[in-house]
Amino acid sequence: MKSFGANGQLVGGSTGKGFGYGAQKGTFIVQGRADARAGIRLSGADLIIGDQLTTPAKESGANLGTTASIKGFAFEYMTNGRGLVLGDPGPWACAGMTGGAVYFRLQPEMGLTKKALQNRLAKGAKVTLTELSSTGVKDVQELLTSYVTELEKDGQQETAASLKALLADPTNHFLQVVPVKEQADPSVSTE
Repeated sequence: MKSFGANGQLVGGSTGKGFGYGAQKGTFIVQGRADARAGIRLSGADLIIGDQLTTPAKESGANLGTTASIKGFAFEYMTNGRGLVLGDPGPWACAGMTGGAVYFRLQPEMGLTKKALQNRLAKGAKVTLTELSSTGVKDVQELLTSYVTELEKDGQQETAASLKALLADPTNHFLQVVPVKEQADPSVSTE
């Protein structure tokens, strides 16, 4: 979480590369930004990236990672668990993802449209970006409530209150990324 500095401003709250690497259980929260490969090989834990946009995100193009909440390759090779990103998930997200679910915040007024979020997914990622399912609604409510609770414990009531508004109607504020379930072609099966 961020901390109040000597001047009363919130500072810090970011983490380095590979945040939550291979985590199997528990809840991992970073209020600020995460460097590249946050949630890589996530295999059962919950991971929340709380950084929120203060300037509009670019829809696409070069250098998406420079201002993103995650610098690149978020949730790469994820096999299970849940992720929640309140800001820009950054480029090349969800490459090799085979399980679990990730929830991205929609924020069209800040440039995070469905098209922009689709552009964040790795070109070879076998995932779909869809509206929230009923399970997705429950997941977002649970993850966001956990984060809001931590903010309140940390004395950040204003930030917590701004996020509580999202809980009332998650379907208008989030999309979900889920891996495409593919079956092997029986004509080429080796078993």
